Amino acid sequence: CTVLVDGRRINSCLTLAVMHDGQSVTTIEGLALDDNLHPMQAAFVEHDGFQCGYCTSGQICSAIGMLAESREGMPSYVTDDLTQPAAELTDAEIRERMSGNICRCAAYPNIVAAIKQTAGLPT
Repeated sequence: CTVLVDGRRINSCLTLAVMHDGQSVTTIEGLALDDNLHPMQAAFVEHDGFQCGYCTSGQICSAIGMLAESREGMPSYVTDDLTQPAAELTDAEIRERMSGNICRCAAYPNIVAAIKQTAGLPT
């Protein structure tokens, strides 16, 4: 499952907690503020970006980290020009950047719509 360490997404199953002593580790439970869902969580609900729920926490944490990477100009494998900051987040960019997150129920179009809404892009 994906978690955020100092705002960067990592696979929690591939690291030890002790390796991140002193760093901020955010799981799905740490995203909401009191009774207010994080905007990505609310978008997943609105766009039905989940079915069975197995992958949802990792999808949401990864999407939050992915948007931060995109805002920082980090390219992906489908970025047209690697010498320039990553441009607009197209569906292809979002799908590539989220490609390590598997959804058994195939809610991918809804997940992309939720990410686009959170990023302020037309869905």
